[in-house]
Amino acid sequence: MNCLHRFPSDLPIEFEDSFNDPFRYRPHPIIAAAAEEVLKMVPESDFRQGKMLGVLAVETPDGTKGYLAAFSGSVNDKNIIDGFVPPIYDLLDPEGGFKKGEAELNRLNSQIRQLEESQELKDMRAALKAAQENAEAEISEMKSRMALAKKEREAIREAGVDQEQQQALIRQSQFQKAELRRLKLSWEERICRIKEGISSIDEEIKALKSARAEKSEKLQKWIFDMFVVTNALGEKSSLTDIFTSCGQTPPGGTGECAAPKLLQYAYTNGLRPLAMGEFWYGQSPDGPVRTHGHFYPSCTSKCGPLLKYMMKGLKVETALTACGKPSVIYEDNEIIIASKPSGMPSVPGLDGSTSLLEWLQRDYGMSVQSVHRLDMDTSGIMVYAKTEGAAADLRRQFEKHTVRKTYLARLSPPDSHIEKSTVLTEGLKGSISLPLSADYDERPRQKADTVQGKESLTEYEVVRTYGNGTTDILFHPVTGRTHQLRVHSAHIHGLARPIVGDLLYGGEPNSRLCLHAMEITFRHPGGGEEVTFSENISF
Repeated sequence: MNCLHRFPSDLPIEFEDSFNDPFRYRPHPIIAAAAEEVLKMVPESDFRQGKMLGVLAVETPDGTKGYLAAFSGSVNDKNIIDGFVPPIYDLLDPEGGFKKGEAELNRLNSQIRQLEESQELKDMRAALKAAQENAEAEISEMKSRMALAKKEREAIREAGVDQEQQQALIRQSQFQKAELRRLKLSWEERICRIKEGISSIDEEIKALKSARAEKSEKLQKWIFDMFVVTNALGEKSSLTDIFTSCGQTPPGGTGECAAPKLLQYAYTNGLRPLAMGEFWYGQSPDGPVRTHGHFYPSCTSKCGPLLKYMMKGLKVETALTACGKPSVIYEDNEIIIASKPSGMPSVPGLDGSTSLLEWLQRDYGMSVQSVHRLDMDTSGIMVYAKTEGAAADLRRQFEKHTVRKTYLARLSPPDSHIEKSTVLTEGLKGSISLPLSADYDERPRQKADTVQGKESLTEYEVVRTYGNGTTDILFHPVTGRTHQLRVHSAHIHGLARPIVGDLLYGGEPNSRLCLHAMEITFRHPGGGEEVTFSENISF
């Protein structure tokens, strides 16, 4: 199968000397052009429900440059489609081990389903219910008769009885109690026999489910063992070994995403990877932020350890650096108001880069404390405390949502593939409400989630629209969920206009995320008076 595609002849083909980080990148212009070509060749009937696609620019041993295309998972029970690279391991091969193992699981599923839905089991459960109801009714009726008889005996005793009559009344009571015991025992035996029949079938179902779980676990491990991938050093390893070395277990579906397919094909065919990008095709889902033609980072749960292994031997670009330098715009004995540049973390993280908190502690003393955060890519005003009392006071204000914040954002142009995107005109005011939760497969991304999500609310006001389709907007977050403004901007049930430069949520390419915390209002922890600090910016 020849999967290597040529770039358009009029396209200047130049690449950096390092491979882009698939978890944090701005799509290379040539990758964007290749994606446009791939979108044209996608068989619409196969991808109608939406699918993540990927392109990888490569160089052949003779110096020729081209690109590969891939799709995640399978479509319509196919994982081999003309023009796209094949899977790392063909799970859909009818003669392969997976299909045979799947057939065995399907056989067990069928047996379980037949037993669970059998008429015999239904009849026994109906008989059990009827027996329990009849037993309760008969026993209740007998108890009522016994209660009446007891009252009659008591009335007779009150009228006066001799010893022979007293003995007769006692025998009557004893006989009725014995009859009740016999009735209860009779029903218990009948109900027990029915339960034994149900239990026999339930045990059979339980044994089949146990066998299914064991076979499913073995099949999944076998799959992970069969997925053997290569890296740029020529080393090979299975998914099992890659994830075990990280103290993890591969999630289901690992190895079937577009990115590892592309790298594996390149390595096994002598092609040198140059740059890569993954983008969405088709209908947007209701949960995660996905829009036709927009680029997104690789998933972290499945592809995190896998791609890190597969990129060994490649020179991978370093993390994006901060745009500008931090500065202090106000300071007193209680607080420091600082301006954080885009790309600088608010507090120390795992990547080792200097955070704004560390920068302040270095220059203003270790007593400086963090009381809230901004996303690393978001710039703007932050308040830090200089005393324990000030830190406790400010944290309470943030927890009670009494702190008022205003953000300035520049939104990407409206997308023609989204039919119901909000029309933004200068002066327009409105609000966005979406329940949000963490997208655990795509960390740190968030998603709309009507089941487990927490309600989030943002008010907005359109400031200015531009001829290129971008829009400046003021956001006033009422709640403070992670990535709230970014998801509210990008999601199809929000504004459907991702923020320019948003690497996580499909924003227009830019040197930075165009989101700035421009104003903050709170009670000063020293005197309790309301204070406001603001900072303008030009994107």
